[in-house]
Amino acid sequence: MNNSFPRLIDGMCATLRTEVLSRLDDEFARGQVFGVINLLNTFKSRADWSTDFLSQQLSVQCHALEQVRALIGNVAHAPEVAKLRTPQIVSPAELLSLRDSANLEISKLLDWLAKAKESLPEATALAIESELRQSMRREIEIELKNSPRPLFAEMSSGQESPN
Repeated sequence: MNNSFPRLIDGMCATLRTEVLSRLDDEFARGQVFGVINLLNTFKSRADWSTDFLSQQLSVQCHALEQVRALIGNVAHAPEVAKLRTPQIVSPAELLSLRDSANLEISKLLDWLAKAKESLPEATALAIESELRQSMRREIEIELKNSPRPLFAEMSSGQESPN
């Protein structure tokens, strides 16, 4: 039976905690081991085997672009908004490329909005800005949700926190 990538990482972290940390008396060395545990936990949620993180970000971006496309559909001199869809099954590399394309599209729309804001109806400009900002906030929320709690206290003290 093959273990999943997260299970392998959890096993490495458990081994470092039980077998390595218990044998280290040096505070600095213990802090370094906590740093390695923190790094492994970050890999667990961001490695190539995990596409959930990227799929969530891409879904949020595609929704925002679709909403903005609807808002500027009848606006003169509005840029054409790329039609991106969240694919059903793709590789992590394809998801990264799509996520980056969506980020580029959002960036172009923000640049356009900054220049065209005065010529747009105020409600339309506010709705476009709101949609793009909400997308960026959601992307950060997803990023934070998929990031392990940093072990700064453990790294600096060399001691396991009571949590």
